[in-house]
Amino acid sequence: MLYKQPRPDDVLVAHGRATQPALPRRFTVCVWNWQKSKQKGWADEFAKISQAADLFLAQEVRRSPAVRGVMEAAPYHWSGAVSFFSLKGQNPVGVATGCTAEPLKVSFKRGAREPVLQVPKMTLSTLIPLQHSAPLLVINIHAINFTGLKPFESNLRRAAELLLDFDGPVLLGGDFNSWNARRRRLLQSTARAAGLTEVVFDPDRRTRCLGRPVDYLFVRGLKVLAAGVRITEGSDHNPLLVRLEAR
Repeated sequence: MLYKQPRPDDVLVAHGRATQPALPRRFTVCVWNWQKSKQKGWADEFAKISQAADLFLAQEVRRSPAVRGVMEAAPYHWSGAVSFFSLKGQNPVGVATGCTAEPLKVSFKRGAREPVLQVPKMTLSTLIPLQHSAPLLVINIHAINFTGLKPFESNLRRAAELLLDFDGPVLLGGDFNSWNARRRRLLQSTARAAGLTEVVFDPDRRTRCLGRPVDYLFVRGLKVLAAGVRITEGSDHNPLLVRLEAR
């Protein structure tokens, strides 16, 4: 194993500070893979987006002291699920959900491991208070990449399990690594079976791999007011920005 794995008690992390008691009925969400904040423009780009987004779903988050400082300068409470610790600096890497309101509940699902590096992919679930509505279930996923279809299907099934017996509004987003037709069809069929609707981007400037988008947002019990993709050099993924309204 080339990376240090977190102990069970070290998987979930929390930091930052909420700035409001609940999400407003109308809110903006950003879905963005940070590419471990490797690009020089990441911090400036994140600072701009954080001025507009009430909710943030980030993947490939490497919490170095510098990155954590940038995260905590934004008006969010951060919840995270650590996949592994980097060999250099022992920085936790995984998915993170930031929100202007503190979550009521946080949990995670660990997916199958990527081959060679043996790094598990993480799915993070947060239950967010929502004004004048039932709480919002937010599921942030970084799906397994360099494998066949069965591990990918298992990854999606574990994420879908988090929706079981939940009747309130749902938001499912992240980097699904859906780079071939079979993966894309399986993702869409899994979402439909869970009663989720895919957010459409037009024009669609989402990041693509082998010609297919890899980043998605699905909703249930939420009305899409606007959706767009921001072109950036702050990561190898373009962030998705969506304005939603609780029904």
